[in-house]
Amino acid sequence: MLAPLLRSGFPLLLTAFLSLGSDTLSAAETCPNGPLCALHRFSIPAQPLSQALLAFSRQSGLAVLASSELDLARDAPPLDGEMAAREALEYLLRDSGLTFRRVNDQGLVLVPAPVKASRREPATADEEKKPYLDEVVVVASKRRTNLQETPMTVTAIGAKQLQAYRADSLFKLAELVPSLAATRNGDHTASMLYLRGIGSDNYTEAGDSGVATHIDGIYSSRSQGSSALLYDLDRVEVLRGPQGTLFGRNATAGVINYHTARPEAEAFSRFSATFGNYQRRKLNGVVNLPLAGEWALRAAFASDEADGYTEPARGSRFVKSSDRYNNTDRLGVRLSSSWQVNDGINWWASYERFEDRGAGSLPAADHDTPVLLDTPGATDLAQDTVRSRLHWTLENGVGLTYIAGYSRMHRSQIWDGDRSGALGSETDPLQYHQSNHTVWAHHRSVQHELQLKSSDDVPLRWLIAYFDFAEHNDIRFDLEHQSADGSGWGGAPSHSFQQPDRGSRLSAVYGQVDIDLPHRWQLSAGARSGRDRRYDRGGRNIGCPDLIRSDRGGVLGEVAVNQDSAAEGQCFVTNYNDVSQSWNSTTVMARLSYHLNEQALLYLLYAEGFKPGIVQDGGSLAGAYTGTDDPAYRAALTELIATNNSDDPDARAYVEPETSANLELGFKLSFLGNAMTLNGALFNTRYRDLQVSGVTVDNFGFERIHSTNAASATIRGMELELNWATSLSGRLSGFLSLLDARYDHFLAIDNDFPGYGQTWNPSTGNAEIPDQVDFSGNQLKQAPELSFALHYTHSVTVPDVARFTSRLGVRYSDRIYFDEANREQRSGLLLDNSSGLWVEDPNGPAAIVDYQPAYWMWDASVRIEPPAGHWWMELYGENLTDELVRYDVQTPEVSQPEFYLAPPRTFGLRLGVEL
Repeated sequence: MLAPLLRSGFPLLLTAFLSLGSDTLSAAETCPNGPLCALHRFSIPAQPLSQALLAFSRQSGLAVLASSELDLARDAPPLDGEMAAREALEYLLRDSGLTFRRVNDQGLVLVPAPVKASRREPATADEEKKPYLDEVVVVASKRRTNLQETPMTVTAIGAKQLQAYRADSLFKLAELVPSLAATRNGDHTASMLYLRGIGSDNYTEAGDSGVATHIDGIYSSRSQGSSALLYDLDRVEVLRGPQGTLFGRNATAGVINYHTARPEAEAFSRFSATFGNYQRRKLNGVVNLPLAGEWALRAAFASDEADGYTEPARGSRFVKSSDRYNNTDRLGVRLSSSWQVNDGINWWASYERFEDRGAGSLPAADHDTPVLLDTPGATDLAQDTVRSRLHWTLENGVGLTYIAGYSRMHRSQIWDGDRSGALGSETDPLQYHQSNHTVWAHHRSVQHELQLKSSDDVPLRWLIAYFDFAEHNDIRFDLEHQSADGSGWGGAPSHSFQQPDRGSRLSAVYGQVDIDLPHRWQLSAGARSGRDRRYDRGGRNIGCPDLIRSDRGGVLGEVAVNQDSAAEGQCFVTNYNDVSQSWNSTTVMARLSYHLNEQALLYLLYAEGFKPGIVQDGGSLAGAYTGTDDPAYRAALTELIATNNSDDPDARAYVEPETSANLELGFKLSFLGNAMTLNGALFNTRYRDLQVSGVTVDNFGFERIHSTNAASATIRGMELELNWATSLSGRLSGFLSLLDARYDHFLAIDNDFPGYGQTWNPSTGNAEIPDQVDFSGNQLKQAPELSFALHYTHSVTVPDVARFTSRLGVRYSDRIYFDEANREQRSGLLLDNSSGLWVEDPNGPAAIVDYQPAYWMWDASVRIEPPAGHWWMELYGENLTDELVRYDVQTPEVSQPEFYLAPPRTFGLRLGVEL
């Protein structure tokens, strides 16, 4: 049982205790009680130890005393991150030959460390100047651990790396993490995430991603909002693979944890500005202010504006460049507070406001083809979020933490759904026209979580927690979709989807135990047991025989109970969505890890994940009724709601949960005196009842989001991550991802080519369903077989002039599919499912239908910092070769398939100052 104590540095403190007497700091005194256990945000650059210790005192509030006889001229390593004061001081004193002790209440005193017998020769001057990587601390395991000692597949990106890579959005983040992909949606202002090919393309209020997002421990259930704008972060941690035991919100694919920067004990302010093409104007700022006692405040903001890069075709409605589609207009403001109430209690809280006033993302064939637009885009999204964490250190190192969060968001949006309508088509019944309009949408969520866990410094560590999360959504989404003859889906040229009360409730108990075994082995086990509920009360899909906005001003009037009961010109209900379902689940995790030595860690992991079912549009009523008071209507509605909640997969208004089970062999290696790390994992993940969503047309001719459960899928792969301090001035980092992600068994109807799916996939041979095809063996969406990235940074200092830091980055991705059908291209002929005959494709051939070909993307930057003065300047360029990169497909069946596109080549200038 001494193994964990040997690794934690206990011998140093124990020897100091024996040699210096009872006033020396003992291991028991270092934690849990006392100021040395309090967490602080440290930002100490590399400098002489004497200056580093002064910075430590200012940022921790602890006095450090030293004799003039001690050598404090040597350089101390840089320190950046949030950690306990004890850990920070030990890190600064590393390799200095010094330790410390506490003298009553007078502070900390530096003393020489006891000398250990060693056969190693003294380090030469050249050896002392060898490059090394900074220690990376993560909380992926709900404990503060060194990344290289954490037996989990996790990518950690610190504040400096985020700034160096200009990772200010989900899409830039995805370029830094193995197997992570981000896509866009236009009419819901949503961003969707995939890890190892698993995510969700259901961007509505009914959908959830397989990748769970947390901000400071608070689950963010909607893909719109503050997680889209990354600013003033301490670090981002991406956990890959099922996460079913350490998070209340279970996840089948992985977890992204955003950790915002905490208030610090030192007053400072930082500001930066970015100017680039497309009139890019971005401002960032941070002001940190310590107050009386152990209380500090921090205010941060980010404002990002840029013109849209979608070129309107001649005949489009005029809008100025700043209001064009694919523009940027976002604002984020965050105020946080950290109060060390006493030695054992710390309270952190924050308030954040996020706004998005952009026109929205618009798909296009490419960046050069103008788009005919009759509906200018406009978004009005505002989100307010409050987060709080109260931590209390009890006796024996046990910690009690209460985490609470509240979020409120409202959104309205209008979006051009056809991208081909001429001016006047929105009011002319003889012209094709489609516009998508979120009249109103509201989201509210509340989270409570209580964690009780043991000290980190004991051989048997445990954690148990209770998690409770509830959200409520309401939305009215209007869609005008008239054909050239004035009709539309099911004879209705406009529809209104109204969900006044749709929500969920998630509650769970979870926990984990870690045991240090002899001979450097460690055993971990955990479980989560929870109940997840989804519901829709009073949700209705409504069809109207004329246009909603132009002819009715958005007022529908009295709505008939169905089309058969509607008078001429009257709107009618097409679908009744009432449903309520709940699911109980238990997932487990088991892990065995082994430290070969201080430079090598191996682990074998088995983990399960669970994602609850989702609700969707329900059934329709047949027959004629006099109104809602008609007894026959009420009886028919009761029967329909029962069908919505039934087990019939073809009639129910919900989709079953999906589950995952992952077996993983991982390793973490350090080389060259900690100048290089290589982390990797081999994994095999089995998915069951995988949730797949798409736009379909039902039997009544109405288009809607429809989800189903793919029978099964298997994902096998390997991921590698490299960090290498190639010299004192150079650093190379990157990743490699190999994926074999395929559906094992998946029978479905092609959503985009329902009558011609056999053109690309074989028929299932079901005579009763001639349109059913077999997707088995097809590649999962957003899962390239090969992808990698490399970033090299090099610094050169010209004495008395400046320090120049250049960075070059390259990313490669193999072919990426956007649809389960894996179509690739259209030849100009389609195979009719029913007749077996080839017929002419009315939209002609297309070389790229539903995938992104393999591509390379290059970035570069040069940063200049003067020897004196706290300012810097950077020139940057992104997508230097102006590669056309598609994120996702919107309409594969038209003559020129349309895609959501990555930005074209961009370049600019960044300026920063610290006061």
